[in-house]
Amino acid sequence: MINKVRLSENRILFRANAEQDKEKDAESKILPNTLSTRINQKFDKTTSAITEYPAKGLKGHINSDFYEFLSMGIIPYVAGSATLIALFNMVGKLDPKAQKFADSKGKKMALGVILYGLGKSLTGDLVTRPVAMATGVDIELPYRNVYYPLPTKAGAQAEIIPQHQQRKVYDSREFFRKDLLANDPEYGIAYYDNIAKKVGLGENLNDSVTETSPIIQNIISTTKTAKTLSTFAWAATGVALAMQKPWEDFFDTISNRRKHIAKPNESLATKIGSRMKNFGNNTVDISQSFCKSFGKSCKSLWNGENGTKGYMKHAGKAWILFSALLTIGSTLNVIHKAKSMSKLANKDLINRNEESMVI
Repeated sequence: MINKVRLSENRILFRANAEQDKEKDAESKILPNTLSTRINQKFDKTTSAITEYPAKGLKGHINSDFYEFLSMGIIPYVAGSATLIALFNMVGKLDPKAQKFADSKGKKMALGVILYGLGKSLTGDLVTRPVAMATGVDIELPYRNVYYPLPTKAGAQAEIIPQHQQRKVYDSREFFRKDLLANDPEYGIAYYDNIAKKVGLGENLNDSVTETSPIIQNIISTTKTAKTLSTFAWAATGVALAMQKPWEDFFDTISNRRKHIAKPNESLATKIGSRMKNFGNNTVDISQSFCKSFGKSCKSLWNGENGTKGYMKHAGKAWILFSALLTIGSTLNVIHKAKSMSKLANKDLINRNEESMVI
């Protein structure tokens, strides 16, 4: 017996009792904004952008869309980073006289790429979290977008196996996913009521969705701009940090790590035990060296390296202060703009808490 008929992408899907348990997995849904969700989304999006989306795009696949195009922006970043690292390491292979200098710069370049990526990825919360607490709008709210691919050949049947994309509710300013917010039991109208209360529109509004939508759109635009400026500033700070001299001690620790030296007639158990012991000791030594080098490098960037004079001695300190002020100022601007819009709306003659009729 057929229990449910659903229309999706101009196709009718018939679901029987045995398939009802899979219904939730075949629908787009909001995900919790947790570290685990972010890691899973980032991993899924990155692997798809490298392995799947380029092939679809080059073939002109009918199901290749703008989301996939934007996702492939990770490719030039990865390729460019690998090139920067390889350039210095190749110099050492081609010119033995320059090997020591090239190795040092190459390692710092690799560390700079890592700290750049971490600075850009992790510091976004410095903007989005305060904005979410002050306004109720979290532009990083993730969801899994489920869609059904179109048929690739004329006359062919559309696929009934759903595909998914890792997206955010507020990816679009004009068309953010109101439908998901309205249908999710954890959000619904109460979500908009909470936003209205936080930004100063008032409580018990007749239509909080309509009243808050322009303010939400403003928050999306200003927050994304603030986040972009802030994260690139902190990413540049990460690169500057990687160029400091104290990191050479960390690289020396890696180069001089304990290695197993095979002995005649040594048993397999002895080899494994020795290597496991070395691995544990190396992990401790490298971790301690990293922490020490990180602390000394932060101090070096703030105070300036020994021997530097003039404005260069304070360049690192100035950039850190600039990044902090940029983050704080742009975040406060987002909150101020949102509350200013609510104040302007409250100056209208119509009382939103009362029923009204336009003739």
